[in-house]
Amino acid sequence: MHSIFRHTTFAISLSFVSTAVALSHYAPHCTAGDPCWPSATSWAHLNDTLSGRLIRSLPAAAACHDPYYDAAACETIRANWTDPNWRSDTPGAYQDTAWENGDEPCYVDGPQNVTCQQGLVPYYTAAVRNVEDVQAAVKFARENKLRTRTKGAAHDYLGKSSGKGSFGIQTIHMKGITFEDDFVLSGCEGPTEKALTVAAGEHWYDVYKAADAHNATVVGGAAISVGAAGGWALGGGHSFLSPQYGLGVDNILQFSVVTADGETKVVNECQDTDLFWAMRGGGGGFAVTTSVTYRTHPPLDNITVVLLSVSVAPDALTSTLVEFLDLQPALADANLFGYSYVLPPNNITAVFFYPNSGANCASANATFEPLFQYAQEHTGQVEVLTLSDTFPSQLALFDTYIPPERQGTASIVGSRLFPRSAFESSEGTQKLAEYLSGLSTSDAFAILHLVGGGKVNEPAPDAMGVNPSWRTALEHVLISNSWNSTTSISDRDKIRESLTEKTQELARLVPGMGAYANEADVNEPEWQKTFWGDNYERLLEIKSKYDPTGVLTCGRCVGDDIFGS
Repeated sequence: MHSIFRHTTFAISLSFVSTAVALSHYAPHCTAGDPCWPSATSWAHLNDTLSGRLIRSLPAAAACHDPYYDAAACETIRANWTDPNWRSDTPGAYQDTAWENGDEPCYVDGPQNVTCQQGLVPYYTAAVRNVEDVQAAVKFARENKLRTRTKGAAHDYLGKSSGKGSFGIQTIHMKGITFEDDFVLSGCEGPTEKALTVAAGEHWYDVYKAADAHNATVVGGAAISVGAAGGWALGGGHSFLSPQYGLGVDNILQFSVVTADGETKVVNECQDTDLFWAMRGGGGGFAVTTSVTYRTHPPLDNITVVLLSVSVAPDALTSTLVEFLDLQPALADANLFGYSYVLPPNNITAVFFYPNSGANCASANATFEPLFQYAQEHTGQVEVLTLSDTFPSQLALFDTYIPPERQGTASIVGSRLFPRSAFESSEGTQKLAEYLSGLSTSDAFAILHLVGGGKVNEPAPDAMGVNPSWRTALEHVLISNSWNSTTSISDRDKIRESLTEKTQELARLVPGMGAYANEADVNEPEWQKTFWGDNYERLLEIKSKYDPTGVLTCGRCVGDDIFGS
C-alpha cells in the first residue's frame, strides 16, 4: 500500500512536550489483520447490540470488481457515482476517491478482474441511528483499542473519516431539525434566543429548507451536500454570510456529544466549557457529535447575486489580476462576498452575494466599475461581463444557483488565509497576482473565498479553538489539483509534491498566517501550527483530558502527532 501521506518532518513545539510525555504510555491502535483484532464473536455481539446495523464496509466500487462483483449493484453504483447524497449514505464512499482507495486500484471505470483491496475504508462500520448506538460503538472501540473514524456526509478534503484498518461510525442516518424561539443553554441561566438544533446526519440543503419554512436564516455551507453537524462545524465553517454573522463556530450555542468514555454530554459555555472551546474549530477527534445547536437570524429581505466573467489575453492575466485583487476590500465594504475562480491562462470567473441589497442590482454592479474602466483602457485584451439577479430568500438562491456538486474524483488542495492588508498593498497584490497567473505551470487552479472580515474578525484569536488567523482574515485562498484513475502512482506523487510546494509558496506571501483546517494540504509541514496556530497547545491538552488513549482519531487532527492516525 502506497500511502497518500508524503513523509514530512516537523519540529514539535516545546510548549506541548509535557503533554506528549504524559501520553507516552499510549499503546498503538489495533487494526484489521492484527492479532488483537476482535473475534468474529465479538463483532457479532456488537451487531446484535446495534440491531443488525454493523456493516462490512468496502470501497464504493467494490461490487464492480471480483471477488465482489454483482452486476445489478454495479449498475446502481455507476448510475450514482457522482451523487453526493449517495456517497454520504454509502459507508465506503467518500467525496474524494483518494480517501477510499488510497493508491490501490478500485475504480468504477476499472476492469472487473482487477481485485479491489480494502484501501482506506474502515473494515467495519457501525451505521448508527441514535445516541445509544453511538455509545455502544464508542465503548466497543475503546475496549478493543480500535482506530476509530466518524463519517457523516464525508465532504472532507483531508480524509478524516477514513483510515487503513480502522473501525467506522457512520452518523448520516441520525436525522432531526428542531427550532426553538426561546432557547436556553443547558445548565445556564440567562436570556433566551432563537435557535435550531441539527442532528449529525443532516445536510445543509435540508436545513435551509427547514429554515425557510420557519422564516429564519442560518449560517451554513455553500455546498448544499455538506453535513450541517459534522466536519464543517468542527473545523470552523465559512459561509458567504460569515461577514454578516460570523463563522459557523461563532454561531454554535452548544453540542450534544458522546465522549471517548461512552458517556453523553451537552457542552456549552456553562458546562464542559473547555470541550466546548475546543470543538468550536479544533476539528474532529474530541468526541462524536450527535447534534449541534446554532443561533438563528432574522430572514433576509433578499439576496442579489452578481456573476462576473473576466476574459483576458494570456499575457494580460497578471495585470488584470492586480486590478481584481485591488478591488477585494471595496467589494467587502460594499457587502459583496463570494467565490472567484482563477483559471490560467485567460479567465477569472466569480459569483458574489449581496444580502439585504434592497434588490439594487445597479448598486451592486457599480462596485465593479474599476474593472469595467480597466477593460475599456485595454480593449482587445480584457473583456468584463456581469449578470445580476435578486432572490427573495437563501433557499431560492440555492435552488437556482448552487446545485449539488459532482463528487467521486480524486483531488487535493492547499490553502492560506489572507488578511485585508494583503489586498491594500500594491506589492502584495502584485506578488499574489504573479503567483496565481503562474499556477498553470503546475496544472493547478485557485479559488478565492471572500468570506472574511466583518463579524469574522470580531472575536479574540483565542476565544475558541478555531485557527486564530481567521480573526484577521479577509480572504481564504485555495489551490487545487487532481488526477484520474489511470494516473500512475509516481505521477500522483509528483502532483502531491507540486501541490505542497505551491502551497508553501503561497504561505510565503503571508508570513504568520495559517490555513483553514477543513480545506488544506494533508501534507502540510508543521500542520499543527498551520491549522491551529497558538491554540494547538491548549487543544492537545483538552484532547488528552477527554480522550486520553486516543479512541477517536483522524489524520491531521489534534493529537495525530501523539496517538497516530
